[in-house]
Amino acid sequence: MAVHLHSLLLLLLLIFSAAFLSSFAAAPEASASSPSPPTAPSQPPSLPSPPPSPSPQLRSPPPTTPRSRRSPRRPSRRRRRPPSPLPPPPEEASSDQLNKIIDALIGAGDFGDWIGVVSSAILPLSATLFVPENDGVNRLPSAGDPFSFSYHVVPQRLAFSDLLLFRNNTRLPTLLPGKSVVITNNSPLNFSIDGSPITVPDLYATTALTVHGIARMFDYSVYGQDGPDVPLKQPVQQSEVVGQRPPPPEGGNSDWSSDATPPCLCIEFPVLLVVVCALLGFKIQKNNFR
Repeated sequence: MAVHLHSLLLLLLLIFSAAFLSSFAAAPEASASSPSPPTAPSQPPSLPSPPPSPSPQLRSPPPTTPRSRRSPRRPSRRRRRPPSPLPPPPEEASSDQLNKIIDALIGAGDFGDWIGVVSSAILPLSATLFVPENDGVNRLPSAGDPFSFSYHVVPQRLAFSDLLLFRNNTRLPTLLPGKSVVITNNSPLNFSIDGSPITVPDLYATTALTVHGIARMFDYSVYGQDGPDVPLKQPVQQSEVVGQRPPPPEGGNSDWSSDATPPCLCIEFPVLLVVVCALLGFKIQKNNFR
């Protein structure tokens, strides 16, 4: 019995010693497994810094102001001005005036051949129209020569009294470019243009249009003048004609003289005769005394 107790105590002692040794061995393993805080490396002793080398001073660039980004220009929405209107075309005679001219031609009775020509014509607002008689119509402008009608229109109102104020060889422009009519006789009884007498003056007359009846058609191939349009001359006033010497005819001799009546010698001739007779009588009487 004592032997068993002694062996039991020895066994317990071995168990406690083994447990103590195992706990002692686990403690250094735990300390070895736990990370130790890193130690700061030791800094070497600092050396004295060398003095700064003298460097040339660099000029700092001038401060630049930041450029603001310009926003892209938007197209202006200004309304464009509309184009200026074209100049109005030259005013033309109304159809009512043309109808009145046709009525005047029908009433005269001798100008019926040109009624169709006048009805389809385009006249300016102010014009003078020369219409030939039926017997003097060689060819109608609408059929043979379309330019002939324009040659019979002067773009200005000229009554017969106005035509009488023009001198001979005065040219009047027509609607036919480069062609003009010429006054060949300015006598009131036989006033003629391009050699054609005016038979019915002022056949139709208003403040803007005048129509004269003529004996025969104008021929621009004979009397018309080529070249630029001839400006219409103003009629010569009667006050300017009185007391002035008329000009010599065109192409005439430079020795042209006026056919005016020479000054009367009915007074100078008797006086001269008396003086001559007195001198002869005085000379005869002087010879008798000798």
